This record gives sequence, C-alpha cells and structure tokens, in this order.
Amino acid sequence: MQRNTENVQNAQEIRTKRGFRLSTLVASAVVVAGGIILPATAASAGTMPDSAVTTMVVHHKNHDQKDHHKKDHHKKDHKKNPGNATGGNGGNATTNGGGNATGGNGGNATTNGGGNATGGNGGNATTNKGGNATGGNGGNATTNKGGNATGGNGGNATTNAGGNATGGNGGNATTNQGGNATGGNGGNATTNAGGNATGGNGGDATAG
Repeated sequence: MQRNTENVQNAQEIRTKRGFRLSTLVASAVVVAGGIILPATAASAGTMPDSAVTTMVVHHKNHDQKDHHKKDHHKKDHKKNPGNATGGNGGNATTNGGGNATGGNGGNATTNGGGNATGGNGGNATTNKGGNATGGNGGNATTNKGGNATGGNGGNATTNAGGNATGGNGGNATTNQGGNATGGNGGNATTNAGGNATGGNGGDATAG
C-alpha cells in the first residue's frame, strides 16, 4: 500500500509583447487513501485581456502623477511657511524666513526675515528685517530695520532703522533713524535722526 503523497508543481513565466508577466501553474497530484485513487487535476491560468492590462497601466500612471503633485505642493508650502523656532533652556532658536524665534533661559533667538525674536534670561534676541526683538534679563535685543528692540535688565537694545529701542535697568538703548530710545536705570539712550531719547536714572540721553 502506498502511503506517500506526491505533489508536483511546474511554474512557467510567460512575458507578453506588452511586457506584462503572466504565470501558468500546472499542478498534478495522485492521492492514495483507503484504496481509492483520486484522478489527477490540472489548473492553468488564462491570459489577461488587453483591456485589463491597459487599465492597470493607466491607473498606475495617474497614481504616480498625483503622488508627485502632492510632494511638490508639500515642498512649496514649507518654503512659504518657514515656521517658528523655540529654543529651550540654554538652547538657540534660529529662523531665517519670517517666523518667530524664542530663545529659552540662556539661549539666543535669531530671525532674519521680518519675524519676532525673544531672548530668554541671559539670552540674545536678534532680528534684521522689520521684526521685534526682545532681550530677556541680561540679554541683548538687536533689530536693524524698522522693528522694536527691548533690552531686559542689564541688556542692550539696538535698532537702526526707525524702530523703538528700550534699554532695561543698566542697559543701553540705541536707535539711529527716527525712532524712540529709552534708557533704563543707569542706561544710555541714543537716537540720531529725529526721534526721542530718554535716559533713565543716571543715564545719558542723546537725540541728534
């Protein structure tokens, strides 16, 4: 009595003229169980209609085009919206395309394209194009084109193009074109083009 079962599978790959691969699977089996011999069976894969091949190719092409469109649109959005940068304790925050930058304790905040920069305790805040810069305790605030600069306790505030500069306790405030400069206790205030300058206790005020 034969106890073994034999399975034979032959796979043959056929490449059509369109470059689409089809597989033809032919399987035959002889099973002996309880004295009963089952007939052999064969299965073959039919060819795929041309319409189905064309539909798959067109669908794949359209999917690729939509995917590329989404990627390009995503990149453009990132260029238009640079985003905010926030530095943690002792960390720096830098944005160069018009976003807000906030430096944490002891960290610097720098933005160069019209955004706000806020330096934390002991940190510097620098913006160079029309944004606000606020220096925390002991930090400097510098803006060079039409923005406000506010120096915290012991910090300097400098703006050079028509913005307000306010120096905190012991800090200097300098603006050189039409803006207000206010020096805190013991700080100097300097403006050289038609703006107001106010020196705090023990500080000098110069308007040119």
